[in-house]
Amino acid sequence: MRRSYRDLPATYGLLAVLAAIFLFEGGIAGDPSVGRLVQLGAQVNQFVLAGAWWRIVTAMFLHFSWTHFLLNAWSLFVMGELVEPALGTRTYLIVYLASGVMGGLMSLALYPQNQVLAGASGAIFGLLGATAVLAWQARGPVRSSLLRWVVGILVLNLGFDFLYPGIGVWDHVGGLSGGVLATWVIIDAYRGGGRSRYAGALLYVLCGAALVYMAYHA
Repeated sequence: MRRSYRDLPATYGLLAVLAAIFLFEGGIAGDPSVGRLVQLGAQVNQFVLAGAWWRIVTAMFLHFSWTHFLLNAWSLFVMGELVEPALGTRTYLIVYLASGVMGGLMSLALYPQNQVLAGASGAIFGLLGATAVLAWQARGPVRSSLLRWVVGILVLNLGFDFLYPGIGVWDHVGGLSGGVLATWVIIDAYRGGGRSRYAGALLYVLCGAALVYMAYHA
């Protein structure tokens, strides 16, 4: 069943923000320049390590081209229809942002310092990670169906990433990992999971700290 904006306020809100920012980049007249993206807050690792940590967040809302933007917008809508109703709007937004941050940190650790990085795909891969957690906790045929769907989408996308090296594969891997951890922590917190909840939160923090350490000592 197709859901309306009342059912998916965060998804539609994010889509509107991404579209508005892309048009502000200059997208209506063609693809924005790399210089324009850097000016608006794309992630450039040498700038981040010099103190511009906010770029890890702002880069999540910028896109290189119409193709890049439309592909991510479509992916966000598809994932949002499934994940936002399951998690609730507030939790969905937390998972989205936490995933994007983890994707940015992995890109910080594993890409050259002068590479320009932008796009919502790390956060969107985090929603795929959230779906994996939801599928694992489901029961019966729903569980197996969701897990097959997650594995199929994951293999297809990661295969595409490795075939086209210009795509930010490490951003995707980091976002996926961040989505799994953030969803695990939040769901466990709602269920009063105690030690498991704290273990998940600690693992997220330790992973982020390890990636920052790697970036500084690359």
